[in-house]
Amino acid sequence: MTTPADKPVYCFTVTASDITDPPTAYCNPEQVTVGTSNALIEFDLITPGYSFDPDTPITFAEPAADFPDLWVISATQVTMRDRCTVPGDYTFTIHVVEDETGKRFKVDPSIINTTH
Repeated sequence: MTTPADKPVYCFTVTASDITDPPTAYCNPEQVTVGTSNALIEFDLITPGYSFDPDTPITFAEPAADFPDLWVISATQVTMRDRCTVPGDYTFTIHVVEDETGKRFKVDPSIINTTH
């Protein structure tokens, strides 16, 4: 996936583990700061045997108009657009499913939008 040079891609790497109790998912980084309008945010799930929830891969606790578009590229890659029009700290939940068992995991990273 490519974007113009003046539109960087902000990336989150997601890992999952059922070894811990309770099972967990991790996000690296836990937070990104976006200062570019219409930025692309990418989520890559790198743990074999896990997928993003196909129905709700990402949810926001409160409606967030700055994030109008979400695309499921594959079972392990999701992208969304960040308009970055309203400064603020946006927390959201990434939903992960263990393919073999259907166990569900989640992680709550955040995006800080700054004015541009």
